[in-house]
Amino acid sequence: MGNRKLTLEGQIQQMKSQNIGFSIVNEAEAIEYLSNHTYYFRLKFYAENYEKTKLPGVGTRYLDLEFAYLKELSLMDLYYRRVMFNIVQDIEHYAKIRLIKSVTKNKKEDGYNIVSEYLTRYRWFDKELSRHQSKYAKGLIDKYKGNFGVWNIIEIQTFSQFIDLYELYFKKYKQQHMPPEYLDVVKVLRNSIAHNNCLMFNLHKGKMTKDVEAAVAIAEELGFDEQEARELMLVSFLRDLTITLYVFYNIVSSKEERIEQMGILNRLVNERYNNHIDYFSNNSVIMPVIKYMQKLVGIFNDKVQIKNIG
Repeated sequence: MGNRKLTLEGQIQQMKSQNIGFSIVNEAEAIEYLSNHTYYFRLKFYAENYEKTKLPGVGTRYLDLEFAYLKELSLMDLYYRRVMFNIVQDIEHYAKIRLIKSVTKNKKEDGYNIVSEYLTRYRWFDKELSRHQSKYAKGLIDKYKGNFGVWNIIEIQTFSQFIDLYELYFKKYKQQHMPPEYLDVVKVLRNSIAHNNCLMFNLHKGKMTKDVEAAVAIAEELGFDEQEARELMLVSFLRDLTITLYVFYNIVSSKEERIEQMGILNRLVNERYNNHIDYFSNNSVIMPVIKYMQKLVGIFNDKVQIKNIG
């Protein structure tokens, strides 16, 4: 149909021409859903997880794909983003707590010296402050600019800027800390969720990246088979989840918060995701991802029940 705008009815016809079925959700229900709950381009994203053929004169034809499958996968993704947002926010919050706690106990650091070193190393930060227009941060900037301590500069930093300060401090004093590259993974996930990006639209295995080994090591530590972990960690979505839950478990110092957030995630993945899991039983891309998620989240949910930080 080229690049022209499609009506809702036209969108349905285009999907039908691509062998997307309407035997579970009928066409009228699909039109209502596309009209009031999502939009065609976004929902169609999830078709990337399905096999397709492309023949001259025929065009794209999906194999074993129903509108209901796309709808369910988009809802799974939506609920996942909502739950994971609290988890990544917790990680940022408790990473700051860990930094402040260390600085407070460190007799060699007054909380201002490390900020001075940070501002010397990252000279662009001062220019960033001058462009900071947030009404919620402006008062802090005006009050403390030129005399920042760790405890107030972290209130106006982006997560990326905070990670730089976090790394600078813990490396300087050679103290045990969460690897900054793990926090970078959390940061990317956090930003994607904040921008409401689709996360489960492409669950295919990708290329080897620097964080694959870290994710494999975590999975092995949790009891996953090494070969299975190496295969699954080629899926970017699963790498991010594995590393993020590892960071959450190890950096959040509130037992109650760990239990609460992991309980919510566990109910989503191991209960809600089962509602229509039969939709994906024949999909060799989606099903292994769901099964790994369920096992991984279940393991961490069990671990938070027994971990007790003094």
